[in-house]
Order: sequence, then C-alpha cells, then structure tokens
Amino acid sequence: MEAIKKKMQMLKLDKENAIDRAEQAEADKKAAEDKCKQVEDELVALQKKLKGTEDELDKYSEALKDAQEKLEQAEKKATDVRTYILLPATPLFLSSLF
Repeated sequence: MEAIKKKMQMLKLDKENAIDRAEQAEADKKAAEDKCKQVEDELVALQKKLKGTEDELDKYSEALKDAQEKLEQAEKKATDVRTYILLPATPLFLSSLF
C-alpha cells in the first residue's frame, strides 16, 4: 500500500512538472508569436520605406536625366554661338574677303 501511495505521489509530481513545462512552452510560444508579429510589422514598414526611397530615386534620376539633356543643349548652343562669333576672324574667312 505504501508503495502505491509513493508511486501516486511520483505520478502526481510528474503530472505537475509536465503541466509546468506545458505552461512554459505555451508562454514561450506566445512570446515567439508576438516577436514574429513585431518583426513582420517592421518588415512591412521597411518595405514601405524602401518603396518610397525607390520612387524618390526614380524621380531624381529622371530630373538628372532632364538636367543633363538641357546642359548638353546649352553646351551645343554655346559652341554654335562661339563658332558663329569667331568664324569671321579666322584666316580662312579673312582670305575669302580678298
């Protein structure tokens, strides 16, 4: 009879330990799920920020392209004006006058 009581106490203690481990595992699971949700939220925020940065990069890249085209046009006009202004003073032009 004493052995049965002892065995029952051991089984009860094992059950309590198993319940404690299960509760701890449940708490760990909840903490992991909360952390996962937090990381997912951060990921969404970072993806939105990345999208905004990419859109901004596209906008500034287009503005740079436009500015470079305008600069090329201005440089071409400046070259044309210099050529037009300096052309009469060239020896070829002067020799054609005489």
